[in-house]
Amino acid sequence: MMRKFKLPMIGGVALFGLTIVAPAMAQNINVWDGVYTKAQAERGKESFGERCAACHGVQMQGIEEAPTLKQGAFVYNWDGMPVSVLFQRLRETMPLDDPKGTSRKIKADILAYIMSENNFPEGKMPLPYQNSQLKRIQWNALKPK
Repeated sequence: MMRKFKLPMIGGVALFGLTIVAPAMAQNINVWDGVYTKAQAERGKESFGERCAACHGVQMQGIEEAPTLKQGAFVYNWDGMPVSVLFQRLRETMPLDDPKGTSRKIKADILAYIMSENNFPEGKMPLPYQNSQLKRIQWNALKPK
């Protein structure tokens, strides 16, 4: 004997909404999809000047042992990796004199600025600072076709 269950209208809508939203959140995106905002990159530019430019240069050109953060080798170094890997590197090692002294949010702003300087497009949502969300964003050196 088959039982039929009727869901209240609100419950039915809520369940339907979950089946639509969950797959969309699970999909991976890449840096060419616009994963940061212009405002976030502008905040990141200021923070970069305060915390990063002394070693990496005002134009991100790199100074002595600190590598460039623009184009070429830098962009290709992270190719095919989730953005969370680069973010972890920033979190754990930068700036060298006090890596724990800068919040995750500020480091996400700095990473947004680095992305903007590498010509990745801006979007409508800020770059998250949670690794669980950053793992879903792939760093692609070249724009996928």
